[in-house]
Amino acid sequence: MNDVPATKEDIQQLFVTLHIREQMQDIIQMSAKESMQSIRESLRQKMPNLTDSDLDRATAMTDTFLKSLDLNGMLEDMVPVYQRYLTKADVAAMSAFYETPTGQKLLKEQTAMTTDAMSAVRPRVEKIMNSVMDQAEKAARESTSQPKTSNDKN
Repeated sequence: MNDVPATKEDIQQLFVTLHIREQMQDIIQMSAKESMQSIRESLRQKMPNLTDSDLDRATAMTDTFLKSLDLNGMLEDMVPVYQRYLTKADVAAMSAFYETPTGQKLLKEQTAMTTDAMSAVRPRVEKIMNSVMDQAEKAARESTSQPKTSNDKN
């Protein structure tokens, strides 16, 4: 049983246990909110004369796109991917855990934990990114301040 590939039905049942549909809906909604905010900010920077009505039309197009996503089709597309990586035994073991109260709690809290964890590490990542940007700017200034030799092109 350890080498027996998971069937389409095994994976579909695992998706139910893992609440994959709900997770994807949450991700789409979260992405939509972030995308629309980014689009508004980007458009406002590039075209400061846009009205709120103009921005609303632009974000409405994004909203229409996100609402047109075929969640059922996306889930169907994912089944063969999971089948490539998981055996029937893997699916049974995962299902056994995720059907327990602890497994269900983990699934329920996973998004909030990930969001909080990302917030917790953000200052560390920003500090590193600022350092990298400072080094890149310094290198760029140094390269533009050095005189060009006859071997340099442009």
